[in-house]
Amino acid sequence: MPSVDRTFYVPTSVDPSSAKVPIVLREPSLTADNLGHKTWGASYMLAKRLPLLSQYLPLLQSRGPHMKAQHSVQKAKNAQDGVSIPSPRVLELGAGTGLVGIAAAATFHAHVDLTDLSDICENLAYNALRNQELTISHGGSLTTFPLDWSDSRSSKIVQDKQYALIMAADPLYSPEHPIMLADTIALYLITKSSSRVVVELPLREAYQPEVDQFRDIMKRKGLTLVVEGEEVGYDDWGNGTQEVRCWWGIWAWGDLFPERPTRNSA
Repeated sequence: MPSVDRTFYVPTSVDPSSAKVPIVLREPSLTADNLGHKTWGASYMLAKRLPLLSQYLPLLQSRGPHMKAQHSVQKAKNAQDGVSIPSPRVLELGAGTGLVGIAAAATFHAHVDLTDLSDICENLAYNALRNQELTISHGGSLTTFPLDWSDSRSSKIVQDKQYALIMAADPLYSPEHPIMLADTIALYLITKSSSRVVVELPLREAYQPEVDQFRDIMKRKGLTLVVEGEEVGYDDWGNGTQEVRCWWGIWAWGDLFPERPTRNSA
C-alpha cells in the first residue's frame, strides 16, 4: 500500500453539540515489520472515547470542570509574570501514527510524550508537527522520542516513576510484548493513588493469549482495574473493512485503589 494522508475526526468534549477536531495523519507504505505505520481501529476508538474516560482520571479532575479556560487564563497571566505552569504530562507507549496521543493532548489540554520504536518515530514526529497548531489551540503540546520496551531503562529522556497517566492502544503483536509492556508501565507509572493506565486492545483470536497474559501480568505487578468495557469498530485493510471487537480498561495501583472494578457498557 502506498503512503496516504488520512483525516480522523475526534471529539474533545462530552458535549454532543461540540465540533469534532480533524487530526490529519500520514501513513507510510505498510510492511509486516512496520505495523506502527497504520492507524488501527482500536486507536481510533480510544481517541474518540477519551472525553468519556476523563471522569475516571483524577489527574484531570483536579483541574476542574472548566480546565481549558482556567488553564489558558492562568497561563496567560503567568506568561506576563515571566513564569509558567505545568500541564498534566502523559506518556503514550507504542504510539504508531500518533492518533491517540494527539487526541489526548487536545482533549486533556496536556503535554503528551509520544513514543515508539526508532523506525516508527520519524513518521510519528512528522504527524505530531503537522498537528501542532491544533494541539496548541486546545492547550496541549507534544514531544516524540524512541522508547524500546525491551530496554526501557536505556532512554535518556524518560525518568523512572515520571507519569501519572500512561496510555497504549493495540500494542500486542508478539508473545514477548505483554511482559515488556507491563514492565515499562510499572517502570514509569508514578506510585500514587491518582495514577492511571488506559489501554485498548482488539480481541483478535490470533492474539487473545497475549491479551490474557498482559492482564494477568498487570495484576501480578499490583495494578487493578478501575473500569472496563468493550466496543466494536473497524480495521480498514486494502479496499475493505473488517469488524473488530475491542476491550478497554483503566488501571490503578491496587493497594492504593481497593474498590471493585466497574463494568462500563457505554
